[in-house]
Amino acid sequence: MISCWRWLLPLLCLVLSHQPVQAQSGSMRIEDFVTRVARYWAGSDVGSIVDLIPADGTLLLDTGEGTEPANSRHAAAALRALFSDYDSVDARPLRITVTSVAPQTGFSELAWTYRSRGAPGQQARSIYLAVAVEGGAWKITELRLMP
Repeated sequence: MISCWRWLLPLLCLVLSHQPVQAQSGSMRIEDFVTRVARYWAGSDVGSIVDLIPADGTLLLDTGEGTEPANSRHAAAALRALFSDYDSVDARPLRITVTSVAPQTGFSELAWTYRSRGAPGQQARSIYLAVAVEGGAWKITELRLMP
């Protein structure tokens, strides 16, 4: 009987501590989403960043020329132009804040380290991201390069 408990007790603890699959397959945590955006930004992955724009294509964008609404094609062109001038070194989240639970919204600041093409040395800039859940997934609703 005692030997039965040696394997039954750990199994019972595992079963009781396991989260249901349904809860795991829900929307991604904002921290995970922002980390993914930072990874795409560090890799200058325009396609993956643009895929994170809401389906209706509404994005407030400022890459240094002023803030304007942008659809996914305009955002892709602006980001390609930006990344053609700079080599990304790194991007990482500095601060992540949830601003509303219903609807789920938040914002983050990314620290972007880059080099101007053809120039020595690294520079740093902050990127402001506003995000919201749409259709069960986080989306970028605003993207601004801060001075």
